[in-house]
Amino acid sequence: MSPLVIVLLSALVLVNAVELPDSRESAREEKLRSALIDAFQSIKKGSAKGGLDEDLASDLIGSLAKPSPPNSSRNDKPTTQDAFDVFADDDGLSFADFSEIKTEAKLSTTEKSHNVQHIVKTTTKPTDKTTSKPNKDVLSKLSDSIRNTVNESRNALKRDVVDMTDLMGIENMLRLFDADILVKQWSELQKTVSGECRVEMQEYVDGLMERQLWALKMEDASGRYTSMFYWGNNYWTGSAELCDILNEEHSPVKQKNKSRSQIFNDWREDLSMVGSGPPFETAFYVAKVAVTTNFTDIVKNQRTLHLGMCLPRSCSRAAVSALVTGARAPLLQHQVLAVRSPQHGGYTYLGDPTFQVLLAVSILVSILLVTATVYDMKIARDVKRRRQRAANIAANITNGGTRSDLKLDLNGLDDITVANGKSMYNVNNNLALNSNTSEERLTAETVAADELKLSVWSELLLSFSMKANILQIFDQSVGADTVPVVHGLRSLSMVWVIFGHTCIVVFKYADNTALRAILEKSFWFQLIISAVYSVDTFFCLGGMLVTFLYFRTKSKGKLDLLVEGHRKITSGVLQFFGLIGYRFARLTAPYLFILGVVEVTMKWFEHNSVFEPPAGDHHTCPKYWWRNLLYINTLFPVEQMCMLWSWYLSDDTQFYAVSAILLILATSHFKVSASLTGVLFMSSLFTTGYVSWSNNHIPNSEDPFTQFDKVYEKPWTRLGPYLVGMLTGWILFKTNLKIRMTRVWALVGWAVCTATLLFLIFGLYKTELGVLSAAVYSALSHSLWAGCIGWIIIACSTGHGGWVRPLLSAPVLYPFSRVTYCAYLVHPVVLRYVAMHLTHPIHMGELFVFILFLGLTVISYALAFVISVAFEAPIVTMLKIVSPQRKPHRV
Repeated sequence: MSPLVIVLLSALVLVNAVELPDSRESAREEKLRSALIDAFQSIKKGSAKGGLDEDLASDLIGSLAKPSPPNSSRNDKPTTQDAFDVFADDDGLSFADFSEIKTEAKLSTTEKSHNVQHIVKTTTKPTDKTTSKPNKDVLSKLSDSIRNTVNESRNALKRDVVDMTDLMGIENMLRLFDADILVKQWSELQKTVSGECRVEMQEYVDGLMERQLWALKMEDASGRYTSMFYWGNNYWTGSAELCDILNEEHSPVKQKNKSRSQIFNDWREDLSMVGSGPPFETAFYVAKVAVTTNFTDIVKNQRTLHLGMCLPRSCSRAAVSALVTGARAPLLQHQVLAVRSPQHGGYTYLGDPTFQVLLAVSILVSILLVTATVYDMKIARDVKRRRQRAANIAANITNGGTRSDLKLDLNGLDDITVANGKSMYNVNNNLALNSNTSEERLTAETVAADELKLSVWSELLLSFSMKANILQIFDQSVGADTVPVVHGLRSLSMVWVIFGHTCIVVFKYADNTALRAILEKSFWFQLIISAVYSVDTFFCLGGMLVTFLYFRTKSKGKLDLLVEGHRKITSGVLQFFGLIGYRFARLTAPYLFILGVVEVTMKWFEHNSVFEPPAGDHHTCPKYWWRNLLYINTLFPVEQMCMLWSWYLSDDTQFYAVSAILLILATSHFKVSASLTGVLFMSSLFTTGYVSWSNNHIPNSEDPFTQFDKVYEKPWTRLGPYLVGMLTGWILFKTNLKIRMTRVWALVGWAVCTATLLFLIFGLYKTELGVLSAAVYSALSHSLWAGCIGWIIIACSTGHGGWVRPLLSAPVLYPFSRVTYCAYLVHPVVLRYVAMHLTHPIHMGELFVFILFLGLTVISYALAFVISVAFEAPIVTMLKIVSPQRKPHRV
């Protein structure tokens, strides 16, 4: 039974139970009884129609507020007070306390209609009255009874809202803030805003009521529920472009060319470009709203929605937040968490000190690149001219020229060496010491002869030559100390990383995020999730290269030039700081530049993007950038990490420092170094297993990044693959890339390797692990993957790789491999840039994701090429200039 019926019934029963003796009280009794009976009659009529709509509710109130007959009032004047005030008198009986009762509650069933009819008939039937002494407490009890009944039924009134016929359909149930709510509740909502915002919002409301075209366009640009709420669509963004274009005045375009498509012309007439704009400037707002409801059958859990709104620009974010907060949705209960507005901005590049530094560095590097390239081309032109002159001299000698002519013509050519048709300068091609994943040199070795006498400053300038650096990156040859198969493994792993990160971004900004629950059950989806193992490939390659090249360089005596004349301990310390200094200088320049780019772009996205930034780098980078500079950011909570994907660089650098100590120790105490390496490896396995077990970490196919801060990115849980790589590098050095192996053993090795890799990629498919088995899996999986990569490197480098070796050693992969480091740094920035410039969510699909991945890969490698030419290659060249041996600069 409706609470309103209960209230009226209680009042009627209590009135019938009371007999007031004097004529004044009898008149009041009759007045109250008459009004209540009329109210029940109105309810009866409404119930017969199947519900109590707004018109019937008005009739109900009208029956309570209708003017009383002249003979029922002391002053014989018609009464027109409010329905709840009509019963107020000097004795304290008043319905004003219950004015919050909603009259929209409906009695929609036939049973309720019959109940009301029965009650009305019963209460209006003449009954015997008991004569008693008048008592004002009776009316007080009546008031208290009604008040208690109303208070107890307020929650029922709210629940009855969903029974309203105008909430049929999910589009009505999920209304949050739209034009209808704004117009109907404007009398209350206007109190939440003030100033110019209130004035312009009043114009907007008037425009909606008058069905003005510009107001309808603003409503059209605003977001609302459309579809796929149960498919994960949390972005009700509307159209920021449409809202923005409304600020431009457009006049209808006259058709000059009669032959133009009539369909196109008709379509243009309905576009936003036709018609006048709003009388004020508009802006687009996106409110982040947490929604819940008491009806868990409709919305089971709290959802965070992103609601787009096209409103007057004079309204601040706080005003819009108050406006949305004050609105009463029919079903949803909401709380505004934040409001974004691209038009209000709040951030400018030029005022940011980080951007100023980036701009200054970019200008300086650009000047150096252009100047060095021009200088290099000038030298090349001089060399070409001198070559031609030397050829002419040789021809003259052949034709009978004199020695004096030859001596005269060769004047000024003493500083040039022509070997095999190439002029050489001792600038760029010196062999890099102790390379690993990031340190492998970009250029091939060349044969040095006489030197062009250049100053140190000239050599440093030439290190920025774009011509020389581009030739180095695209060089199709590799040095004798390079393992060619590394290029293929590195390139394919980098593409795998980009593919995995692309899917993560697409899932975050998709309007059908629930599709992931379906895709995760797909067998082939494990290829995306298993991209986490690509990082273990990088760790293995890093450990292999640093070990192999260190022992190779040490065996050639090149490291002795760095420590010649020092004691053993001092020489070891010098080697350690030399290796660490080389790596720090090699990595830091492009790293810091991208770090600044991340900070600046995320600040801009925070204030100017429709979507919420995927990470808080605009907060963490200004505070904790020094941790990245020291490569120790993984030793702190992940919430404080700037540039999240930089965890790999931090771990790899820390592993490099450990490997440097082990390698230096191995030159004099090999067994001690080997034993210490084994202890570190076993410690890493047990530590990983214990951390996984103590945190109840269960790796699964749904979320490979669970316990990211405890298991995934900590150096003590990821050291195993790097040490496996070091073992691989030592085997390659010890065997000198020559291992005899029968065909049978080679096939067995490949079979075991392939089976292990397939197990690690697809092994968790539809598999539930226990806590103990999950701990074992977490401890062994990454090192097993590295062991398989180590086998591939050894087999392909020693002649047992079959068709795999030419695939991984293809020269076409060399340029991509050489810019891998910069591609790793820059590709998340590209992903974020694309996502943050969207104004609508992505509709995820297999083909679309694949096409997006291809485009992002191309853009990432193009930018990586630019960063490598501008920062990475020049630094490598300058490091070679200060090294003990130099190789000539190739013209």
